Amino acid sequence: SDPSLLQPPVLMPWVGYGTYRLGQRHARTATFQALNVGYRQIDTAFIYGGQTTEIEVGKAIQDALEHNIISSREELFITTKQWREYHGYEKSMECLNLSLDRLGVDYVDCWMMHWPGPSLRAETWRAMEDAYRQGKARSIAVSNFTIQHLELLKKSAKLWPPAVNQVECHPYYPQNELLEYCKREGIVVQAYASLGVLGGKLIESEPVLAASKHLSNSQRTVSAAQVLLRWALQRNCAIVPKTSSPARMKENANVFGFVLTDEEMIDISKLA
Repeated sequence: SDPSLLQPPVLMPWVGYGTYRLGQRHARTATFQALNVGYRQIDTAFIYGGQTTEIEVGKAIQDALEHNIISSREELFITTKQWREYHGYEKSMECLNLSLDRLGVDYVDCWMMHWPGPSLRAETWRAMEDAYRQGKARSIAVSNFTIQHLELLKKSAKLWPPAVNQVECHPYYPQNELLEYCKREGIVVQAYASLGVLGGKLIESEPVLAASKHLSNSQRTVSAAQVLLRWALQRNCAIVPKTSSPARMKENANVFGFVLTDEEMIDISKLA
């Protein structure tokens, strides 16, 4: 494979706006609000919202252009994901063309294989490689891949490594071995569900609340959610938090003005 193609010179924001489970009624408004707040990476997928979210995201992008929130599509980093029912070469190309049409764009900045799937992984990746060569995807990536999945893909891939592996990652599920593997291979890990998936238990845990209290002062308040997002960033994970609240959007993006101590990082990591 051509080393110059291994890591395309594509810059991805550390913090993106996640659109999972926004619902058809809220996706357009919420995405527009996120762009208005200052987000420039939008993370979506073919299957989100029963295949409606990409359409609503596309409308939100047009709204943002019309209101001069962005001056051009090139300001954005748009990620979408190919659905597993479209695995295989021809079906993958069909899936991407549908996504581009729904989003109202000529290309995406990152196109991911949403799930490894039981078969046709190599053919799917070959389609993604061609989409990259054709300029329909500025980078190609994977999601929910384990080390084993990545190793199998590596055997057949002509373009390696994937730019990103987007996976569930939080203190209850820290993915330590996967992070080490991806670091060695030059794959960016992008964490979803950074606040946990167990109904608020993680955000209410003692070490997270302790760090929130320690970092808060008369000048600023650092929330438990910000602590968890910062924990991910300090492990070199990009993040895509989701919310429909403009106030929370601002809060989730405001995670660069403070640093967790080594002790706080260790204490939070012990929750695993």
